[in-house]
Amino acid sequence: MLHNIILKSTFSQEAMNSILVSFYEEWKIRYLRRVQDTSPLQEYIFYTYDQPSKNQAVTCSEAMGYGMFIFPMMAGFDKDAKNHFDALYRYVVHFPSYYNPHLMAWQQVKTAGNMIVNSSEQTSSATDGDMDITYGLFLAHGLWGKTDLASHYFSDAQLRMNALMTSCVCPKTSIMLLGDWVLGIGNSPYEGVTRSSDFMTYLIKSFMRIDQQNRYIWEQVLFRIQSIIAYQMQRESKLNGLMPDFFIRAGKNYIAPKNKVLETDHDGDYYYNSCRTPWRYAMDTILYNTPVSTQLHMLNKWVRQKAQGNPASIMSGYYLANGIPGTPFGTPGQLSYIAPFLVCALAEPGNDAWKLELWNYILKMPITCGTFYDNTLKLIALIIATGNWASLNI
Repeated sequence: MLHNIILKSTFSQEAMNSILVSFYEEWKIRYLRRVQDTSPLQEYIFYTYDQPSKNQAVTCSEAMGYGMFIFPMMAGFDKDAKNHFDALYRYVVHFPSYYNPHLMAWQQVKTAGNMIVNSSEQTSSATDGDMDITYGLFLAHGLWGKTDLASHYFSDAQLRMNALMTSCVCPKTSIMLLGDWVLGIGNSPYEGVTRSSDFMTYLIKSFMRIDQQNRYIWEQVLFRIQSIIAYQMQRESKLNGLMPDFFIRAGKNYIAPKNKVLETDHDGDYYYNSCRTPWRYAMDTILYNTPVSTQLHMLNKWVRQKAQGNPASIMSGYYLANGIPGTPFGTPGQLSYIAPFLVCALAEPGNDAWKLELWNYILKMPITCGTFYDNTLKLIALIIATGNWASLNI
């Protein structure tokens, strides 16, 4: 359930919609790009616009996944939303993963000849991007599939959902794997590693409802996610509710790792990946009206007190396994770490002053002051906070 009474009492629905649409239009102009000389048209989300990379990367499956659900969400305000969605999906299909063609290769780069190609010959998938792409296809089916009889949204979504199960769910432990490459290369040490920001229980519940044949497997994935979070809440997260970027297997349990496992020395801390978890985990309550979990309640309470009611004091990183839990190591004021806390706050009644502080802080930050990650998580938070997140109509 969305608890945005304070926003509705402060702003009319028309005013909130206007705020959302205005930022959405800025976001499109800044990050949506056409692929030259493609017919029918392909488009991509230019995720390195604010932070150019050494390898000339242009997009990744994570960015494409965001676009694949943002455009259906905004279809009521944008007459071109379906065209953009279809153009994005053509791009997704054009760059299949090396290990499973029903998943997307995780990153593309631009060559010296201005061609867009996969970042390597064996570019594999990343689980979170494909989960969002699949969700976007199901949204598109509910929104446009019944009138666009030529569309393959639903059947394609089913193929991708099945690919996620066969290639991104560990058959031994039911954890969400990092991508199809883990099983693809065989005997990988990463079979015991999972990413906390892939714990999208609201998507898994959608898969359970749609995929009745494999419902039990998805239920096992959901149970594993819940057990990992519960165990972490007995450890470094018991007083803060924060989740680490990654978990590693330790016997029968999964724990926050010390030092680098895949990306940074903060893989066992609340950092660049897990900053999305306040949004991802809150959606289960917002969409399905499930009780607010102990973890979400603790997280809301902790961050409000830690920041002393000032969103600008939220830091871009907090220790869990690699320092005193809850101690900051980042910098203040980054939207990618602040916007998800608005969603988390809106999942729980009360603390209206804090919700309004988060809302006002997010609104005052111009798009030029953030990165793609910052601005996209802001846009997603605005879609949710204004009550414009659409349910699956299947």
